[in-house]
Amino acid sequence: MTTRFFVQQKITVLTNRYEVCEPLASGENGAVMAFAEQAKMKIREKITFFRDSTKAETLFSLRAEKVLDIHGKYFVEDASGALVGGFRKDFKKSLLQSSWVLFDSNSSDLFRVEEESAALAILRRFGDQIPFVGDLIKFFPYHFSIIDVKSGAIVGRYAKVAVIRDRYSMSVNDEAWASVDSRLMMAMAVALDALQSR
Repeated sequence: MTTRFFVQQKITVLTNRYEVCEPLASGENGAVMAFAEQAKMKIREKITFFRDSTKAETLFSLRAEKVLDIHGKYFVEDASGALVGGFRKDFKKSLLQSSWVLFDSNSSDLFRVEEESAALAILRRFGDQIPFVGDLIKFFPYHFSIIDVKSGAIVGRYAKVAVIRDRYSMSVNDEAWASVDSRLMMAMAVALDALQSR
């Protein structure tokens, strides 16, 4: 699999900010591909992606279908408002292990994005009831597998690559990457942090 981009989170008082960066051979962040920010304390989720931190040019955005929706359906739209694709939470599966389904602009399912470790997923949900465990769990990074819905094959991975700071890598094989709009993958990557309060 090839690393397609890194996501670096920057936390401020009023917003969560994210830089999506090209990967360098050294493993460091390269040029900024997109800059996103999410206002805190908002019921209706909306995250706007800009060319860079000046916010002079809007690239695309991510918005929730409804204010409150347990099925968590989100749409990715280009700067003009045209649908790029989206993703929805698989509520039943997510009760024990977070699971999302990515779909294209024609509403055709492309990939499932699932937490890799079922054991860690359960511990995250119920660890707060165990003394000291709840405080320690937040230091355990959890990763996601990207699975082709037709073949069932794992075609990518979204992983936390820094223990102290929030930095993630998106790796996808060539065939899967060619079949999906990169804006959809960027939006999903940021959402996995922003919407799950990782």
